[in-house]
Amino acid sequence: MPAAPRVDAATADRAVRPEPAWAGVLLTRVPVVLAAAVAAVTAVAVPLVLLDLWAPWTALPVCLVAAVLAARPAWAVPAVPAPAWAALSSLAVAVAGGLWAGLTRAEHVVLRRDAGSQALYAHHLATHHGLPVDPSLAALGGAQALADPNVTIASPAFYEVGTDVVPQFLLGAPALYSLGEWAGGWEGLLLAPALVAVAALLAVAGLAARVVGPRWAPLAVAAFALAQPVLHVNRSTYSEVPALLVLAAAASVLVAATAAAGTPTLAARLGGGAGLLLGACGFVRIDFLREVALLLPVVAGLAALRHPAARALLAGTAVSTLLAAAAAVAYSRPYLGTIAGSLLPLVAALLALALASWAGLRLARTGRLARTRWLTSPRLGPALAAVLGLVLLGLASRPLWLVVRQDPADPGSRLVAGLQQAQGLPVDGGRTYAEHSVDWLSWYLGWPAVAAAGAAAVVLLARLVPALQGRAPLPAWAAPFVVAVGSTLLTLYRPGITPDHPWADRRFVPLVLPAVVLLATAAVAWAVRTLPAAVSRVLPGRGAGTVLAAVGAVLLLVPAALATAPLAGQRTERGQLAAVAEACASFREGDVALAVDPRSRNEWPQVLRGTCSVPTASIVVPTAQGRPGTEEYLDVLRAAVQRQAQRVRDAGGRPVLVAAGGDLAAADTLRALGVQEPTTVARVRTSEDERVLVERPDGGQAITVELVTGVAP
Repeated sequence: MPAAPRVDAATADRAVRPEPAWAGVLLTRVPVVLAAAVAAVTAVAVPLVLLDLWAPWTALPVCLVAAVLAARPAWAVPAVPAPAWAALSSLAVAVAGGLWAGLTRAEHVVLRRDAGSQALYAHHLATHHGLPVDPSLAALGGAQALADPNVTIASPAFYEVGTDVVPQFLLGAPALYSLGEWAGGWEGLLLAPALVAVAALLAVAGLAARVVGPRWAPLAVAAFALAQPVLHVNRSTYSEVPALLVLAAAASVLVAATAAAGTPTLAARLGGGAGLLLGACGFVRIDFLREVALLLPVVAGLAALRHPAARALLAGTAVSTLLAAAAAVAYSRPYLGTIAGSLLPLVAALLALALASWAGLRLARTGRLARTRWLTSPRLGPALAAVLGLVLLGLASRPLWLVVRQDPADPGSRLVAGLQQAQGLPVDGGRTYAEHSVDWLSWYLGWPAVAAAGAAAVVLLARLVPALQGRAPLPAWAAPFVVAVGSTLLTLYRPGITPDHPWADRRFVPLVLPAVVLLATAAVAWAVRTLPAAVSRVLPGRGAGTVLAAVGAVLLLVPAALATAPLAGQRTERGQLAAVAEACASFREGDVALAVDPRSRNEWPQVLRGTCSVPTASIVVPTAQGRPGTEEYLDVLRAAVQRQAQRVRDAGGRPVLVAAGGDLAAADTLRALGVQEPTTVARVRTSEDERVLVERPDGGQAITVELVTGVAP
């Protein structure tokens, strides 16, 4: 590649005639304003929920004021001039992506994966206005019930903490989605991610306009929106959608701050805004610490170059990061404990990078780095670019020479082993399949896009190093490039997620997929700008640039469209809302639900407790007391049910056993516990996303969601 893609020269794409001011504002300023408003809402939710004030009559006015206050400085972000067609095309893609996600939205309410837990969390906030979740312990028989080793109020994603129930995930996304329930009930809640997705897709287009050029924004956002993992998260109540919006906007503001070096006051203001937005990602995603850690060397580099945005960038990031960390500790401490194995190394890396960045800055300020010959050598750029190329080749080739494993005793390993057995694969539950992470990207974007992105990253690194050495102007894209490439490499090296697809691929949505798409688009833009003369020798005429642009568009759009096509019309978990309504209607005042089999314990406790207002506990039998399916197990289960049922009766309630399947059919489990005539109160045959390990998902899998009940004997 003879020259680097001109990703910092957006002005090169301007038309001869003046471009309308509104187009640039729509494309590059409006998404930043929307992201700032969303970040403000997730931030003010923290004290309001803490005070049990997350109710429409208090939260909506506060959120509105906070959003306006955040939007005012965001409106000052410089807009990039853009042609009307580019802005309108990008908006059309964003709206179409959100509309399609809304029309094909999931109804994941009965808890099976993370989207279900986020939906139930959001519903609790919308209807109960605060945390923690009250388990109605008095109806269960008081503290004596929790002292029984066979009784728990915990369920997947909802922890038992003392006498309360605490949701698993961070507060930001559920609080944001709960606004949708206030506007339109359950349907409004489930539509909320699609609405946020419109802003997130527009933010990706705005970032593309800043770093590649406004005329390339429609292509970039179309390729991104077509990717199946993006559609997947837009359809469901995942935290990746608001994280994408805020992170893309933070990158855009950071580009603007870097470009404003000649205006110190503006650069500092923009740097502070970029830092605040980046740290605000921590209200919705705990792994934002990776991007914060990678930003620290960037801040040190900017400070060494005397860039006016450096201090404000660090200050803004520190303020919002500390606030987000405090919120995580306050509301999600049990969750942080369960991921401590990944979180503590991340925190350690952040501290190590902070120390290394401080030391590097001190050395730069004293002039020692400038006297280090190899750091100032013109060969450093090509050498580092070559290293990056080798790293990328190593990641892509890992399936040929490496098998990545984790502790076979990990709960995720047991799930993987079960999937392997069901799919006819060699059973090796310790496998994470992380060595195939680049293959996963190629499933959805195609190898041409992945290869083009890798080539662009190598070339851009070679171009960036001279700027860091002070031998060339600093490109506006420098800071987000370093963070994005570093985070992408770490994510590809260790995705850190259960490797069944398409569930695992959402890990790529907030940063990896947009980074790859933007780099690939930059490669296409470079080809169109620099290669027409060579093409003209083969294809005489004036359309060489058009031909190259068309070829590039095909290479970016067609593989993504073909990968998504089999799933484009899929709508998973349909009918679950109706099933939950039927289940709720079957209970009467004073009923207490006791979940007695695996699926009822996993899927229904928070549904019954949070949606039906039915006090709920689960009856569990540790393996040490008996293995499922054995008489010993049933004897322990019967005894535990009898003890808990008596506690409920003593408290004035009616104990209702609930089952949903597992080792035995739900009705058979209840009969084994003495229920004479079990009643199926809800049953729906629906589908969920596939859970495949070694191939691209291209369909769904049928599931039956049911609830069978009977009064305890």
